[in-house]
Amino acid sequence: MGELPLDINIQEPRWDQSTFLGRARHFFTVTDPRNLLLSAAQLETSRNIVQNYRAGVVTPGITEDQLWRAKYVYDSAFHPDTGEKVVLIGRMSAQVPMNMTITGCMLTFYRKTPTVVFWQWVNQSFNAIVNYSNRSGDTPITVRQLGTAYVSATTGAVATALGLKSLTKSPSPPHGPQGH
Repeated sequence: MGELPLDINIQEPRWDQSTFLGRARHFFTVTDPRNLLLSAAQLETSRNIVQNYRAGVVTPGITEDQLWRAKYVYDSAFHPDTGEKVVLIGRMSAQVPMNMTITGCMLTFYRKTPTVVFWQWVNQSFNAIVNYSNRSGDTPITVRQLGTAYVSATTGAVATALGLKSLTKSPSPPHGPQGH
């Protein structure tokens, strides 16, 4: 078995993005929740493999499949522009478990206004973390801009949820004798 060639383009997705199957495979790999369970050492190993490969240094004994796995692990945990490790719940691999939990709670706890407000706040806070974590790294954003966006989104979501909640209230049953 020879050394891995340096002509594998790990800047692009592994699968053909012009096909549905290629896009689906890429999506499911990027959002794989199992990546959340990887240790810091595993993330660093993947980072080293990817950065070394991009610099023209092949990790001895690595296969093409291992290179691609390292690329997707690296991409799942580190910001593409800044190289910073992304906070756990801001990673794309957290989307499915986090959104399922939050959506389940919003659907379960809808009857009382305080719980509607709370779960809308949790949802918008999660969205803000994901959006911030996956922002373009070459465009600086001020704390004021972040705060304005967060307050606007949260206020809009809570107002919409409470407005829709008020529209779904059923009328009270009639009191008094029923016509027989």
